[in-house]
Amino acid sequence: MVLYYYKTYPTFDVLGTQFAMARSKAHANLHKLSPILYDTLVHLELMPYRELATPEALKAALQGVDRLLIDATERAYHRSQDDAKQREHYSGKKTAYVEEHGHGAA
Repeated sequence: MVLYYYKTYPTFDVLGTQFAMARSKAHANLHKLSPILYDTLVHLELMPYRELATPEALKAALQGVDRLLIDATERAYHRSQDDAKQREHYSGKKTAYVEEHGHGAA
């Protein structure tokens, strides 16, 4: 149940339905079991790395690994409200809608 939740992030209504329990019980079980999953992954040295600062750190993390799986899940990016910072990160690309239909802001 916990792995399913972290893979798909369903609402607690959906989670409860999937695992035949009330929404409140799904919520309680998730918060009871999540720390156990975390502690187990840390103890087994299987906790995924979230960030590696250098290529050397990546090589060290992969030492002894025969297969590498990359999770390509998209994450929300919160754009700065500061105009100068937005321009600094602008790629110059137009949206697919603008390119396909020739419409958009001038």
